[in-house]
Amino acid sequence: MDEIVQWRNQLLQYVNQAQLWIQWMSSTPLYNTIGVVSLSTAIIFSIRLLKPRKFNTIILAGLSGSGKTELFYQLRDGYSQEGTVTSPDTNEATFVLRTNPVWRQKGRLIHLVDVPGQSRPKLDKYLPQAAGLIFLVDGLEFLRHRPAIAEYLFDILTNATIVKRKIPVFIVCNKTDKVTAHTKEFIQKLLEREIQMLRAKGTAVSEADIANECKLGVAGEAFTFAQCRNMVTVGEASGLVGEISQIEEFLTMHLKP
Repeated sequence: MDEIVQWRNQLLQYVNQAQLWIQWMSSTPLYNTIGVVSLSTAIIFSIRLLKPRKFNTIILAGLSGSGKTELFYQLRDGYSQEGTVTSPDTNEATFVLRTNPVWRQKGRLIHLVDVPGQSRPKLDKYLPQAAGLIFLVDGLEFLRHRPAIAEYLFDILTNATIVKRKIPVFIVCNKTDKVTAHTKEFIQKLLEREIQMLRAKGTAVSEADIANECKLGVAGEAFTFAQCRNMVTVGEASGLVGEISQIEEFLTMHLKP
């Protein structure tokens, strides 16, 4: 972000220099016309760059089998497709969020990205434009995959782009329509404990972000999600049967119409 600010400041300097050049060359009508057109173009371009950007990309992340693809179709189509299978490819779609009346009226678009598995390169590709990240956890198989889930979440929470841009992360305990699914309170408590153990091992910075020093938590204290620099919340859903009200609230909160 600092590089972008420096680049914009440099561009403004060029605009000022162009204005002085036009004044110097304005002795002939031809140069005067060319100068006015050039200056106008530069000013318009600068205004567009300086105007705050509206990020509309939401990333779905989580281990394979956590229900990302089901949620993807539920948000895009309003229903989940039967027989969805794990895909090594990224699913993308841009559409109007139909559950928000303001979005429907203005035709505001959401760009939804379903990142497969634990693909760090694919995740990093979309983070600069992300308005939020939804991390899905399989509420049925949580205990069996707990270490892998915690490691992936740890990598996300220490990601340099997420930390510096303060991208909000919503941890969703999925498949809660099943009787044997674990509660969000149970999953949150164990994930915080697992991440605390990762910190205790001296891996408080993810391997890819060592140079950026994105440390997680508060030294000398047991880790909780409340210690993260970005907003991290925990909720429940069931993408297969359409119980996604908490996810829709997250989208409405962090996507600007």
